[in-house]
Amino acid sequence: MRDRAGSRALLVPILLSLACACANDSLSGDSLGLSSTDDDTSSSASGPGEGAGGEADGASGDGDGDGGPGDGDGSPGDGDGSPGDGDGSPGDGDGDGEPGDGDGSPGDGDADGPGDGPGDDGDGPGDDGGDDGDDGEACEESNGVLYPVPPSVMFLLDRSGSMNLQGFDADVPEKSRWQALYESVESVVGDGADATIAFGAKTFSTWNFGECGVSNGPDVPIALNNGAGVLAGIPGPLAYIIGGTPTNLAIKKTLAIMQNFDAGGGSKIVFLITDGAIGCTNNHQQALAEAVTDLDSGFVNDDITTYVVGIAPANSNLVFTQLHQMAIAGGAPKPGPEAFYRADDAQQLSDALAAVLADSYGKSCVMDLQDAPMLPELVKVMIGDTQYPLVDDCDNQDGFVYTDPDYTQIRVCGAACEGLALEQSAVVQFFCVPG
Repeated sequence: MRDRAGSRALLVPILLSLACACANDSLSGDSLGLSSTDDDTSSSASGPGEGAGGEADGASGDGDGDGGPGDGDGSPGDGDGSPGDGDGSPGDGDGDGEPGDGDGSPGDGDADGPGDGPGDDGDGPGDDGGDDGDDGEACEESNGVLYPVPPSVMFLLDRSGSMNLQGFDADVPEKSRWQALYESVESVVGDGADATIAFGAKTFSTWNFGECGVSNGPDVPIALNNGAGVLAGIPGPLAYIIGGTPTNLAIKKTLAIMQNFDAGGGSKIVFLITDGAIGCTNNHQQALAEAVTDLDSGFVNDDITTYVVGIAPANSNLVFTQLHQMAIAGGAPKPGPEAFYRADDAQQLSDALAAVLADSYGKSCVMDLQDAPMLPELVKVMIGDTQYPLVDDCDNQDGFVYTDPDYTQIRVCGAACEGLALEQSAVVQFFCVPG
């Protein structure tokens, strides 16, 4: 769910550097489910019937039950309860307090270090093989450069008959509105941006669906490296297009596509580009109310942000009001008296799409980690000179949260997200020791 406060981000690409400062400590048990290091230590040999260092190694009198004197056969000091015999009494060579062993596992009477019998010796880190009871993993350093999860952008393009009108480009008067739009889209997706932004496209009304018909699916599905696919999937620059302007139906169908699209945690963006008022309706007031409701719901409930670009909008209160209110409801209003991006000529259209693209990229505050941290609660994120901690509420706190139970993705929140857009990079530190 989105909070409209602070929904705008600045216009920058983002680079995330991952640095990890770790010590060679074993981990203690925590919410990750990692095992802690046992405090088993071998007692020193201070009485009869115990081996050197408290281990049972097969020598006579060592409490290992091998038949030698004093090892568990009924003789004094053999593990039958007499002092120093390996039965759990102080100084018995078992290192654990359990009767008759010598290792930390009840009842085995041995140690698995060099020169003794098989089994568990409970001798902690540093033994030769065997199981020492401290199966935690060492905290390791990890360095890598991370990039934000690419935003997913759907072009929602008006292909009504009015887009054939010429005179839109003062330098090339014979250029139609559609040709100018096509060239602007080409400039956005054709300069390599499709390597870091996933693009798709949908036009309305849909070809062969009638003047007010819109298909359920996209004309071009969203994908990375899809610039050529987008340009091939929409009418060419010199195409003569026909159709109506069923804006409301197009918004509904497009939001449904975006709701079902798996963006991998990245932002979902719609670029609504139109040259006129909402069509295919007899009640413009009701049509606007429906459009605003759908766009607001998509933004607040489904994290779908919609930018609105008006191509040579008519100088009428109706068109201005519709574009303005739809832009506000979509969650990405342009600062100033007009919430939509106005394009009265080809250059303004190209500039508007470039601004929209940069702003949408700046909204990407989700990053994939190459490796999950062993102690996720100790991770810190440095953005500029500010260190941000793990927080509980991304909508109301400045910091970051994990987006998945495996701790492989983070989202920076509030001021951290805005700062990331300004700084263009961040440092994530994996710590192994608190503080």
